[in-house]
Amino acid sequence: MARSKAESELRGPRPYSHTATTEKVLSLLRRHPLGAGRFLDLGAGEGYLTQRLCELLRDQSQHPEECVTACDLYPENFRLPEIQCKVADFNGHIPFEDKTFDFIVCQEVIEHVPNQQHLMEEIFRMLRPGGSAWITTPNTLSSNARIRSLFTGTMPLFDILPIGASDVARSTGHINPISVYYLYYFAKRAGFSRVDFSIDRIKRSAVCLSLPLYPLARLCKWFHDARRRPLPYWEENRFAADALYAWRTFVGRTIVLEVTRPIQATSGGSEIQAA
Repeated sequence: MARSKAESELRGPRPYSHTATTEKVLSLLRRHPLGAGRFLDLGAGEGYLTQRLCELLRDQSQHPEECVTACDLYPENFRLPEIQCKVADFNGHIPFEDKTFDFIVCQEVIEHVPNQQHLMEEIFRMLRPGGSAWITTPNTLSSNARIRSLFTGTMPLFDILPIGASDVARSTGHINPISVYYLYYFAKRAGFSRVDFSIDRIKRSAVCLSLPLYPLARLCKWFHDARRRPLPYWEENRFAADALYAWRTFVGRTIVLEVTRPIQATSGGSEIQAA
């Protein structure tokens, strides 16, 4: 027992999600000037992403112990003693002040949370004006997911749950699948000005399945768009509606949503993005 514990400490934090997702998020982070920023790993697990973020900052002569914070429902699992990890229930108030962070990463968390709109609002609250966040979740609209849902009623990484379990999040975790459209919708409702999405990697099996499916899906899109265009809210939904039928949505493994909080406030109290 002692030996296995020592080996566990030596190996460092384990990734709770695919490492390609972490690498994608870090590649997006690198596009931003990171100096003097404050970072939050929201749902840090053992701290794999936190560790990779610290390495990135040290490469830029930053001191991550001064600017990186983590939080998780189970902070006792966090394995980086130099970084503070607070306990946080993502269905309630996350224990940080308003406008605290410049960058927030919420990796593979939102599908574990019953109230996803609330979590998006909390991320908005904690971000400083002009700050950015990345929210990742399994892609529920890949060709694999669409076909499995058609024939089984469930999607990859989402299945039946133990109803009597006192802690569903710890037993299986994925309780609330969410598509790229509803990620966009919740982000806009929370107040984010810029909303974009990408994928972490292409699934070869999804490419094979998409070759016959995708042309049919594009034809369906043409009919759906014709029906939706008269709606008064069509234009504000157009980007997200297009994302439902994007090639990357059909072949991607994980959705990576990137959102930015507006940088200026109007006299009416709402916020706008600087040009």
